[in-house]
Amino acid sequence: HRKALGAAVAIGAACALALGGVFFWQGRGVYATNVGETRVITLADGSTVRLDTGSRLRVRLSGDQRRIELETGQALFEVAHDPAWPFIVFTDDAAITAVGTVFEVRRTAAETRVVLVEGLVDVRAPDAPTKAPRRMAPNQEATVSRGATRLEPVNAKASTSWTEGKLTFQDTPLKEAVAEVNRYLAHPIVLDAPSAANTPVNGVFRSGDRAAFVAATTDLLGLEASLEADGRVHLIGPRR
Repeated sequence: HRKALGAAVAIGAACALALGGVFFWQGRGVYATNVGETRVITLADGSTVRLDTGSRLRVRLSGDQRRIELETGQALFEVAHDPAWPFIVFTDDAAITAVGTVFEVRRTAAETRVVLVEGLVDVRAPDAPTKAPRRMAPNQEATVSRGATRLEPVNAKASTSWTEGKLTFQDTPLKEAVAEVNRYLAHPIVLDAPSAANTPVNGVFRSGDRAAFVAATTDLLGLEASLEADGRVHLIGPRR
């Protein structure tokens, strides 16, 4: 069935190139999103990938594995079930193996974070293939950095709300919430309020809706907003 699949991939790729390059010959392709853009990709094996803002990944489908390299950003994977054909997502920090499951992977400069929505995944360092992996259960988050993996409970629905165009904050420090909102903005928010940086923020905002987030933080936290000539918004305060 691998030969038949290879032929199907090649035929599908030829058609897709004519339609704008959604699939690539031999199942290989590079997909990317700009700031503020998200994208849903259907792979040749039937799996789907939701690519978040400012993200980039490379897909390589071969006879022995489905290899995804997340070069930057964040993606949600819904994996087509095939135990004989491993689906592995690689970053510099981690290799995440899944069979018929839904999970999110986010790559930053310092670490890789994995959130499991349903099913099971195994997480390990990519340069330690013989080391026993850490197995995740739904509503767990794995943080992988410098070969070490930490598992913690997480609200997977809230964590993956970006797939519905929402950003959910639950006791999130203001500085982290601002950084998350900025991922979707061409003109970012600058937090010039050191005393409020660690103030917890709770709420649900539409991704890219800078005005709503600024309005909420100024009203609830007593900050002032200043629009600069370059398009950035400075949050200053709190007011005295």
